[in-house]
Amino acid sequence: MPIFGNNKSQDDEVARLRRAVDELSILNDLARAIGISHDSDQIIKTIISRSVKAVGAEEVSITMVDQEEMIPTGTLMFERKEGDNSKHYHLNRNMLGCMCHEKRALLINDPAGDPLFRGTPTTKGLRNFLCVPLMVGANLIGVLSAYNKIAGDFNADDQRILAIIGAQSAQVLEKARLDGEAKATERMQEDMRLAELIQEGLLPKGAPDISGYDVAGATLAAGHVGGDYYDFIPLKDNRWAFALGDVSGKGVPAALLMANLQATLRGQVLMGTSCHQCLTNCNRLMYLSTTHDRFATLFYGRLDVRSNVLTYCNAGHERPYHLTRGGETHRLTSGGLAVGILEEFEYEDDIVILQPGDMVVIFSDGVTDMINSRDEAFGEKGLEGILNTNLDLSAKELVTLIISEVNKHAGSEPAFDDVTVVVLKKDF
Repeated sequence: MPIFGNNKSQDDEVARLRRAVDELSILNDLARAIGISHDSDQIIKTIISRSVKAVGAEEVSITMVDQEEMIPTGTLMFERKEGDNSKHYHLNRNMLGCMCHEKRALLINDPAGDPLFRGTPTTKGLRNFLCVPLMVGANLIGVLSAYNKIAGDFNADDQRILAIIGAQSAQVLEKARLDGEAKATERMQEDMRLAELIQEGLLPKGAPDISGYDVAGATLAAGHVGGDYYDFIPLKDNRWAFALGDVSGKGVPAALLMANLQATLRGQVLMGTSCHQCLTNCNRLMYLSTTHDRFATLFYGRLDVRSNVLTYCNAGHERPYHLTRGGETHRLTSGGLAVGILEEFEYEDDIVILQPGDMVVIFSDGVTDMINSRDEAFGEKGLEGILNTNLDLSAKELVTLIISEVNKHAGSEPAFDDVTVVVLKKDF
């Protein structure tokens, strides 16, 4: 009997030492792979494969967790035994909730009979599982999970080795996440740079050279790209078309709608239809090509240089100013609804006969709605004050002054809307 007992003790010690050697080999392999690889996907794959080998599981997965909401943000990778085509196992809500709350290992060898699964159907084929938290400091960033021990049940040794792998891997996974976010940010910044270049290409390259007139325009986007649009379009028979639009929304969606508006308007302008018919067609096309919450205000005018007649149609836009040399001020209101709200709407034209010294100022609501730190809007009074005291400035000088004064009014307050101004002056 004593001899038999000694042999058993020796066998147990040999098995324990062999397991310890295997564990050290797995951990050393993992540490080496993490240390030499710069490929996040390869590192994650190594973590998974070493975990499968360490605990003898059919499947191992890593589930990342949103630290604010404590909800899963995605499973990075699975690995399972070859030839198994069944569905992957996932952490259910109870399992994830337990991990987020307790932040410690979870070992269950009888899911069907465990209180954690009470009232929750267990995944078909799930016999047992082992989960360990992936911690970075005090924060749970993910869960390393092993499913279905190939030989018997998961035990304390499995929990210990998987916890060590989890501890080794957490920082690497966090770095992989941060690297992924950095790359996504770089891609987004590059996309925004390209969007800016594309939008710049849609706007006039400079002021048009119109005999007898001084014209200028400029836009300042509140973000990288804007939803304001202005245009100068040469027509036949010594005529010019002018447009200034403001689409709903902000950022890239607004910029895309702006490009759509520009293409739509230019297509109608070149067909030679009247101002009101041009906007009627634009309205129908915009309505059919956008969602119900997307629309645009638009001022559109045509100048006959020979007769000095400006025919215009105002589709829900800020009312431009017509200032005469004699000191009178009129607002250009005729037109109708913003384009894209109703499928069918009949717009109306009106005309202005420009005399020497007259000026037309078209602007977006970003000018008058700009607020300062006291929540005071620049307002129409602010704009009118500039116009009435600077009639002798050139069109370019006046555009520059208006934008400068609007920015000065805002001070340190961030702009929440684009600022666009077009000035048309009749020479003496």
